[in-house]
Amino acid sequence: MGMPMALLHMRPKGHAVQTPLLGFLAGPHADVIAEAWPAPHSGFLTLPTARRHAAAILLGHRADLRAADVVRAVERGRDGELARLMVSGEAPGGLVKALGRLGEVLWEAGDYARYLALFAEPDAGRVLRHMKVIAADRLALIGALPEALRQAAIIAHLPGRAVAVDELADAFRLSLRIHGAGEAAAIAQRWNRASNTLALFDMAAEALQPVRFGHVLPVPRLPERFVPVADRKALVSVALEFRNCLRDFTGDLAAGRMAVFTVREGSEMVAVALRQDPAGWRLAEAKGRQNEDVSDDALRCIVSVLGLAGVRTGESTWVLARRLHEHACDDCGPAHTGARETWRDRLALGSLWD
Repeated sequence: MGMPMALLHMRPKGHAVQTPLLGFLAGPHADVIAEAWPAPHSGFLTLPTARRHAAAILLGHRADLRAADVVRAVERGRDGELARLMVSGEAPGGLVKALGRLGEVLWEAGDYARYLALFAEPDAGRVLRHMKVIAADRLALIGALPEALRQAAIIAHLPGRAVAVDELADAFRLSLRIHGAGEAAAIAQRWNRASNTLALFDMAAEALQPVRFGHVLPVPRLPERFVPVADRKALVSVALEFRNCLRDFTGDLAAGRMAVFTVREGSEMVAVALRQDPAGWRLAEAKGRQNEDVSDDALRCIVSVLGLAGVRTGESTWVLARRLHEHACDDCGPAHTGARETWRDRLALGSLWD
C-alpha cells in the first residue's frame, strides 16, 4: 500500500519541503536551509545557536560553496575554519562564539552583513565580543554611527530612537567642519568618556558651538547663473517677484550671515537662501515664485553646484544642538524632528530662522 495522502508532504515547485518550526526559526533562509538539511531538518535544528546562524550566513553569502560543503563545515568544522569561510579570509577572533548571542531566530541577510562588517572593526568588534545579547536593531543603531564613534561607552549610552542616533552622527560630522578633520579622534575620545546618555549628547551639542565669535565667512563663489541679491533694492525686487518673505531677513543679509541668489534651472526660476552657522554655509531654502516647491531635478542641480562650492545641506548647528539635548533629557524631550525619509526631507529646507 502507498503512504496515506494525509502524511504526504506536498513540495511546492522550486522549494524544498520545510516544517513549520523551520519556517519560524529560519524565516527568509528557510528554503535554502531546507535544501541543505531536508525535512524534518533534525541535523540543522539540533545544531547550537551559533552554528545555525553560521549556516544562514554561509548559504546566503557564499554562492561559491556547495550546500554539502556548508553542511560539513557547520556540523564538523572548527570555529576558526568556520569564521574564515564566513568572511572569505582571515577572521577576527570570537566571531563564531558571538553568534551564539544573536538569539534563536535567524536574521535578515542585511543584518548579518552589518554584523560581519562591525566585527571586523577593532573598536566595534571589541564591543560585540562583550555584549551579553546582540540584537539586530541595536546593531543598526551602532552601524549608523561613524566608525570613530563605535566605542564602548558611546555605544553603551546610545538611546533606542534611531533619529537620535542619526543626529548624534550628524553632530560628529559637523563638528569636524568646525574644528577640523584632524580632531576626529580627540572628539571621539572625549565623547567616549561620557558617564551617561545626557552627558554624551550634551558633549555633542557643545562641539557644535563656534570656536571664536564675530567671524563671518565670505559668500560662496557660485556660477554666473546664480545672481546675488546684493542690496536692499534688489531684495525688494526679488521679494515682489517671488512673493515671499525675504525682506524679513534684511538684518541677517546686511550682517553677512545670510545670502540670497536667484537662479534659473531649466524652465524654473528659483530663489535660493543660504545661511551661515559655525559649520559654514548651508542651503536654508530654495523656492519658486509664490513659494512653490522646486522640482526634484532642479533642486538636485542646485544642491550639486552648491556642494562643489562647499555649501552643505541639512539642519543648522543651532537647531541640532538644541535637539541633541532634548533627545537625552527627560525633562525637555523627546526632541521633535520632522520627516527624514526622503532625500528632500534630509535637506531640512525651510530652516531660515535659527
